[in-house]
Amino acid sequence: MSIAVELPSGLWSGHYEQYGSRFPQRMTLEFSDGLMRGDGVDGIGTFTIEGEYRVDGSDVRLGWIKTYEGAHSVLYIGVLESGRILGEWELSGFGDRFALAPGRPDQKEEEELDFDERA
Repeated sequence: MSIAVELPSGLWSGHYEQYGSRFPQRMTLEFSDGLMRGDGVDGIGTFTIEGEYRVDGSDVRLGWIKTYEGAHSVLYIGVLESGRILGEWELSGFGDRFALAPGRPDQKEEEELDFDERA
């Protein structure tokens, strides 16, 4: 298995769920030697990502901290499934699900946010 193909560095986009609604998020991630880092933006604001991933046979598990500029941090735990990262986020005992997928190079942020908001 080639992890470079499974976890491409670059644009990732998707959503997190909270209170029965989906909220779009977009980030640039870099994967290298078991570590991941990046930055992005969602409706709350800009954030940084610091975390790691582990490959165990065909399973890829990821965990990271999403820290909003000048504000709180959120724990994300997920697995790679069919090229997407699926999992759960948690903040002070509260949490919900999230999903991320590699973005298309020709995809404009406005298109993506409109699509995710309709979902």
